[in-house]
Order: sequence, then C-alpha cells, then structure tokens
Amino acid sequence: MTQCVVLDSNNFLKATFETTCTDFVLMTQTEFTELQSGSLQQMQETLNLLFAFDYELFGIIELALILAFLNSHFAGRIVRWLGKK
Repeated sequence: MTQCVVLDSNNFLKATFETTCTDFVLMTQTEFTELQSGSLQQMQETLNLLFAFDYELFGIIELALILAFLNSHFAGRIVRWLGKK
C-alpha cells in the first residue's frame, strides 16, 4: 500500500493522509517491481512519442515560415513601390 510522506522540521519522514502527494511516496517492493516492469516502460514510450523531435514536421513548419516571410517581404516591397508612384 502506498503512503504519502513529508519531511518534518527535524528532517524525518512523517506519514500523512493527503490525497495528493507533493513530496515523497513510500511503496511496497511488489508495487515498485510492477512500476518498473510494466507501467514505467509504457510511460517512457508515451513520453517518447509525445516529445520526440520530428524532423519531417520541423521541415514542413520551417518551409512554411520561410515562404510566409518571403511572400510578406516582397508584397511589402511592391506596396512601397506602388506607393511612390
């Protein structure tokens, strides 16, 4: 059974009955083994899928930004040129 604990003023761990743990969590050996074997690996795979750098998406976004910049730049030059006439 997991238990929430906090550090007291003497740097000792003290059990609390909070519903959300903010400092430390104590767990049994079997819970730790289950966390290591199954759900930890799934969590690592999920984080890798969510936050891995995608080169193809980066290339698309970079190209779109460059094209938008060039389009705006030359449109501004044309408007300025037409304004002088």
